[in-house]
Amino acid sequence: MQGPPNRRTPPILFTRPTHEWLSRVDQRQKQLAALEFTREQKESLTRRHEFEFAYSVLTLEGLTVSREEVADLVLSPTTHPNESDRDARAILEVIQSLRTIEALIQSSGRGAELSPELLVNLNPAGSFRITPGDSNRSIKPEHLAAAIEGACRWYSAESFAELHPVEQASIVLLRLIEIQPFENANERSALTAASLFTLRRELPPINISPEMETTFRAALAEGLQMNTKPMVELIAEALERTMIEALEGFRKT
Repeated sequence: MQGPPNRRTPPILFTRPTHEWLSRVDQRQKQLAALEFTREQKESLTRRHEFEFAYSVLTLEGLTVSREEVADLVLSPTTHPNESDRDARAILEVIQSLRTIEALIQSSGRGAELSPELLVNLNPAGSFRITPGDSNRSIKPEHLAAAIEGACRWYSAESFAELHPVEQASIVLLRLIEIQPFENANERSALTAASLFTLRRELPPINISPEMETTFRAALAEGLQMNTKPMVELIAEALERTMIEALEGFRKT
């Protein structure tokens, strides 16, 4: 991965080493797995994950969406927003993309894989970029297909499968943001694609809450300098937060 880090971005300060973050994710996952969720509770948890994911992704993207608006569209996805309602259309696009991933995992389980065709389906444009891109890291359009194909082959390799799902998701996220496959919404699509690697191992999607954005930007800058450690730790923290909320919600019912 190439490109100079953003020197204006504050450094990331973590108080726990990477292995401890991953262990905490595994611990929370075991706690959730031990609970006897009803079918209705599982469905409610899935909808909550969708709501939080859509809200966090679009907030990172700079859209001013309310939690109430996102929740309404998650619960009523058949709603057809006005053509001029850009925010509502964006919410529905994110929900549909995440549900595409969820449907694949339901049919393929842990064998669900990211393919170039699936990646295209996760972006509103439905096609890869044909323009040069907006940074010196952007791959030329004529080389995009080969770069994406190569990345997807790597993600299905045995050596990649040996990594912790948080590490897998971090690598996928950083590589796709670096490649910039699409004209727009690259970050959104990369977060959705990376969530395949957590969801297929029964972890939540990657919800980067608004208060984590500064750390996320710094981790992204580090990752594009070949230092994936900050992104691994950030995603682990985000997943742990999501699972703690799920545990607290279950205890209140």
